[in-house]
Amino acid sequence: MRFLILPLIAIATPAMATPALTSATPAEGSDTANITRITLNFSEAVDPAASGVDVMMTGMPGMDHHDPMKMAGVKVAVSPDGRSLVATLARPLSEGTYAVRWHVADKSAQKASGALTFNTH
Repeated sequence: MRFLILPLIAIATPAMATPALTSATPAEGSDTANITRITLNFSEAVDPAASGVDVMMTGMPGMDHHDPMKMAGVKVAVSPDGRSLVATLARPLSEGTYAVRWHVADKSAQKASGALTFNTH
């Protein structure tokens, strides 16, 4: 009886990592003022065509219950190194609570999304 022994071949493939938010300015849960720019930093370069940011006012002084209001005039760009989304606002955010909803994809189409909140005074 003969046995045929086949060598096992390990094929190395690159790890498919999903872009991850590494830091943000303003930071999650922060209380700040005079916000005219929001910067989201990621673990790897993102594809500008498949990435974006929405800034929503979710709370306003004196109005406990109102629907989120999308801020108009937000311009989003990718930093020169490709690892940050920068949302530039037409004017400073007024006093209130805000949610920043983001979505990104890297060059290999790995997608991620999330949100962060902060307060302004």
